[in-house]
Amino acid sequence: MIRTALKPAWLALLALLIAVVIAFYQLGMWQIGVSSNTAAREMAAVQAARPTEPLGQVTAPHQTFPDDGAGLLVRAEGEYAAEHQFLVPDRLLDGQEGYWVVTPLQTDASGAPALIAVMRGFVTDPGQADVPPAAPVAILGTLAPAETPVFNDLPGGQRGAIDTADLANDWDLPIYNAFIFLVEEAPTLTSAQVQPVPPPIFGESGIEWRNFGYGLQWFVFAAFACYMYYRFLRDATRQEQEAQQERETAVLAVPAPDARHTQPPSATMAGPAPTREGDLA
Repeated sequence: MIRTALKPAWLALLALLIAVVIAFYQLGMWQIGVSSNTAAREMAAVQAARPTEPLGQVTAPHQTFPDDGAGLLVRAEGEYAAEHQFLVPDRLLDGQEGYWVVTPLQTDASGAPALIAVMRGFVTDPGQADVPPAAPVAILGTLAPAETPVFNDLPGGQRGAIDTADLANDWDLPIYNAFIFLVEEAPTLTSAQVQPVPPPIFGESGIEWRNFGYGLQWFVFAAFACYMYYRFLRDATRQEQEAQQERETAVLAVPAPDARHTQPPSATMAGPAPTREGDLA
């Protein structure tokens, strides 16, 4: 089979097969990506359609994060506590690595002064993180639960995650067990160097099964193409082997010449044997 596969015609067919398999694989991955993106857009639309709630009506300081609070749009008023601002390293935005800029908002949303962490945006260099002025501000953002603790050896002013349990040890006011992805603020106190971060989509990851099925079909087509190539190659090899066996059988079937009925050409052409004179007498 290898000898047959190395013939020019079969090598050309193999190159075509590789191109087809690559194309089918890419089409399959594209359809699977579409299935995930479609589901994500649907979840984002559901999340955006939820009504905006005042922060104080959703949760309170030291209260357990509400079961339905993730992704909820909340509004709050107060002043940024710039002295407690910190950066969270190793974050990505559009493929760039950088830092989240987190500044707590001091608010009376629950009837008493308290702090809630506000993720105001993204910077690629710590020097780009502005310090907002102490001025009244109204914010709108997406509520999120506290992150899992990350314990790294970081420079001053940086934390591995937005961990409210850790923040409670350092901040001098009661804190909310949540943080906010900033969407809007009025007036605008965040500089243009701090890039806005799209709020995450919360909830179970979904799949649009129709497109996912299309993706699997392309993978099946690729596997079928490989099978057909193997089958054609196997059949061609078998035919060549059978033809070779027929040629060998034909050679063995030809009878060998019989030496008893064969006279050398010289004996035929020489004529009668010469006689001696004594024989004539």
